[in-house]
Amino acid sequence: MRAREMNGTEHRYAPGRIRLLHVDDDPAFLDVTEAFLTRELQSVEITTVGQPAAAIERLREESFDCVVSDYEMPGTDGLELLSQVRARSPDLPFLLYTGKGSESIASRAINAGVTGYLQKGGPEQHERLANRVEHAVREYRAGLETERYSAVLQALGYPTYVVDAEGRFAYVDDAFADLTGYNRDELVGAEPSIVKTDASVEHADDALRSVVSSSGPDAEQFEIEIRTKEGDVIPCRDHLAPLPFDDEYRGCAGILRDITSQHRRREELARKNERLEEFVSVASHDLRTPLMTARTAAELARETGEAEFFEKIDDAHDRFERMLDELLTLAREGDGVAVTETIDLEAAVRTAWETVGSDAADLSVTSSPTVEADTGRLRRLLENLFRNSTEHGSTGSRSASEDAVAHEAPGVAITVGSLDDGTGFYVADDGPGIPPGTRDSVFEPGYTTAEAGTGFGLAIVGRIAAAHGWEVTLTESDAGGARFEFTGVEQPSKSADPVNSAT
Repeated sequence: MRAREMNGTEHRYAPGRIRLLHVDDDPAFLDVTEAFLTRELQSVEITTVGQPAAAIERLREESFDCVVSDYEMPGTDGLELLSQVRARSPDLPFLLYTGKGSESIASRAINAGVTGYLQKGGPEQHERLANRVEHAVREYRAGLETERYSAVLQALGYPTYVVDAEGRFAYVDDAFADLTGYNRDELVGAEPSIVKTDASVEHADDALRSVVSSSGPDAEQFEIEIRTKEGDVIPCRDHLAPLPFDDEYRGCAGILRDITSQHRRREELARKNERLEEFVSVASHDLRTPLMTARTAAELARETGEAEFFEKIDDAHDRFERMLDELLTLAREGDGVAVTETIDLEAAVRTAWETVGSDAADLSVTSSPTVEADTGRLRRLLENLFRNSTEHGSTGSRSASEDAVAHEAPGVAITVGSLDDGTGFYVADDGPGIPPGTRDSVFEPGYTTAEAGTGFGLAIVGRIAAAHGWEVTLTESDAGGARFEFTGVEQPSKSADPVNSAT
């Protein structure tokens, strides 16, 4: 709303053409009033009639933004005309502009719902009439716009609110109440801090100061956090604008959009980008080692023709393929688990052991809980743990004399069972164990102490556990080896049938 100057008078309202119907039985007065209003208002189209009946006929045929009427006219007076107009258009502005005035007429006019009551007079009264017309039309159009916007917002289902000049909710819709968990009666009259975090209130205040300033935008969009009645925090985008005003601030209105899904997509994209950077970093560094080994062995094989160098080439290629497979697995395992099954842990353990079990290791299951998990991912988790134990603990805690006498005995003993508190399960071995100072590092991609290790096995274990919402802790087993404990594992209901298939 910008001010313009005309004949020394400032007018701020000029959003569009005003269609005015003026009713008076004095033709000369109609002409004078039309000339003055046409000069005073920026854009006005005036239709004049001398009889109330003619006014009703014009209202049937055309649309108007305001009616100005005399009071005392032949046949039908201004109040009777007002009654007929209100029956057709309850909200249409109606100004009684009369030369015959009294407290009785003014009281009757107000009770009948007149928009304004003015006494006829000279230029000053005409100027007052112009001001009342533009103000009444502004309010009338604002009401129409509010109805239109309200219908649109109801159709869209966006949470909508209005905050008054004192900073309290003057209105909230059902969608806003549903979002926050409060009843509308609990919200109206309360301050926004009832549902907005402190940081969000401060952010909204900054945005409001911007939109009400003379140089600021008409509206602001910004992210906030809504705190529900149950204590949940919902990320939202707030679209805020001030209510129309001249010199005095009247409040603001806004709509909210729940952007929880956008936040999730943003976080998932960040995780994928992180995995991509990790993939590129490892691929550019760790995968070079087996390639260089193969290249060197190939040169020696060509020079000497000895079989051992060809075997080194095969070993290097095998290691490269395994590293690539595990690296791809690592990149995929960060996604959350969407569907789980009730799984018998011992059945999953036996299936995994069939794939990676070794004659140099012994497996035992002390207890077999049922767990809620993704079957394929749980199997990969167990396979990587078993492979880690056999690669790093081939001699385990056995003495040298025992190995010398019983060279065919298992080199490492692996045990799987339930945790004592029932919160999950463990996988333990009697190998050399992992020093406390390096236990946090073993879940990092590329970390390994075995000559033939890829460094991805335990990283995959960590990713699979996190995808299920489990926490994995590395400690020392009773035999001095490594013990991996998985807590936060969901326990299915007893009525659920566990999956026992070896898939």
